[in-house]
Amino acid sequence: MRQVFIIVLGVLASAGLFGSFLGYAQTVSIKSDQLSLGAAVWLPITINAAPNGLQRYTVSVTVDAPEIAHIEEVRFPEPLRDFASFQIAPNGNAVQISVRDENDVIVSGAQQTLLAEVKIRGTFGGRTGVTLAIREIVDDRLNSFNVAVANGQLTVAAAPSAPTLVVGVDGVLVGDTVRVPIILTSTVGGVQSYRARVRLDRRDIATFVGAEFPFFADQQEVSITPDGDEITISARDGVNAVQAGAKGIILAWLILRGDLPTMDGSPLRLLSNNITEDNNNSGPLPSKDGLLTVIRLENLPPEFFGPQPRDQETLGDRSPLVQITISDDKNEVLSETIQLTLQDEVQTLQFNWQSPGASWDQTTHLFTVNLKAIGVQLSGNVQARIRARDRQGTEGRFQWRFTVPRGETPPPPPSAKTIEELLDTDGDNRLNDLEILRALDFWIKGAELAPGLKIDDLKMLALIDKWIKSAPLRPSAKARLFPSVLYVPF
Repeated sequence: MRQVFIIVLGVLASAGLFGSFLGYAQTVSIKSDQLSLGAAVWLPITINAAPNGLQRYTVSVTVDAPEIAHIEEVRFPEPLRDFASFQIAPNGNAVQISVRDENDVIVSGAQQTLLAEVKIRGTFGGRTGVTLAIREIVDDRLNSFNVAVANGQLTVAAAPSAPTLVVGVDGVLVGDTVRVPIILTSTVGGVQSYRARVRLDRRDIATFVGAEFPFFADQQEVSITPDGDEITISARDGVNAVQAGAKGIILAWLILRGDLPTMDGSPLRLLSNNITEDNNNSGPLPSKDGLLTVIRLENLPPEFFGPQPRDQETLGDRSPLVQITISDDKNEVLSETIQLTLQDEVQTLQFNWQSPGASWDQTTHLFTVNLKAIGVQLSGNVQARIRARDRQGTEGRFQWRFTVPRGETPPPPPSAKTIEELLDTDGDNRLNDLEILRALDFWIKGAELAPGLKIDDLKMLALIDKWIKSAPLRPSAKARLFPSVLYVPF
């Protein structure tokens, strides 16, 4: 039995799967979904657990069948947005995403955490895999690690059998802009040039403000009526990218600004079109109208992320660096409204953005109070409360607790026991299977067995060696006191 267990443990170690063996398996996944032709969905990318937090990550997403779906955009959780970037391939089949968690948003122990969301548009009927690849993932200890990957799948409703021009379906927030595509479902003779005119039925809810074209388009022309309710676009395939038999081609994106919220939306009518094929055959194609909805979000209050010290954390420092990220969904946080209160067992302290020791970085949304710099010490249990308002007057509040030593009480002294003594719970001076698993658990987590006592890599190897050999953890008392005496039986 011991030999089998040793073999299993060796396989786990060589594969880097100790975490999975002890219940710390980490998986990065992208959701599956289904949608209609011309519509778009946001597919979230999540990690199920981050025992040591995340410092940075780079992932790529690929649509396996690019004629079926097209990657249009990526968005990030608000506190990660300032240190995030993405690059979409010219044909829209892949995107690379990079994020640095400078604000310590994804802290140790985080679970089911959103890393990013990818917007994918259905351009032709069928089913395609959505493949996720991890280029780099690094925890807060600056250690790279491996994760399992769960890929997604996207199903798009069937497209018309004949070549058809389809205007997309989408929604936009009041005051924001959105790109709605014109999609050519298929082509028999390729595309040499194209022209289309689209009208928004309800001119009061939105306005055409421009258009964008794919990489292959040249001789681009855009005209918008004075009221902003009609747009005409035209272009030529300058690099012969759209050849005979091509499917799911985006010819242009119409850019609209949301003006007035409506639950019903407004049709985007394709009034006229003309497609010239590579063989110079020219004429209109059947068309399918799109739909635009405009919504207004309730003004959300400022949100607070990643407080340091963390909630319920126990420290050995009476003058910790206090940090918290403050951000808002659409509005700017007003600096003068930020107020942090620290209440311990003997005093109540208040800080604003201009207080000594305080700083407010509006670029990273980070509010910091350096207690050590101003000679302030806390005592015992500390309740931290912070509040802030945005420019619309909506206030957000947040509170958390942490603990520091009381008064002049020094941090706990190092344990009088050794690591071996603490692990040997049954007192037999050897490690049994449960005790070695407990040692592995402390080693993987980097946790202390007692104040000042951690298991480093060399110590862990030595413990495993003693467990395998069933060797004594500590020399016996006789061996320590009389190492040179040989006992001979009479």
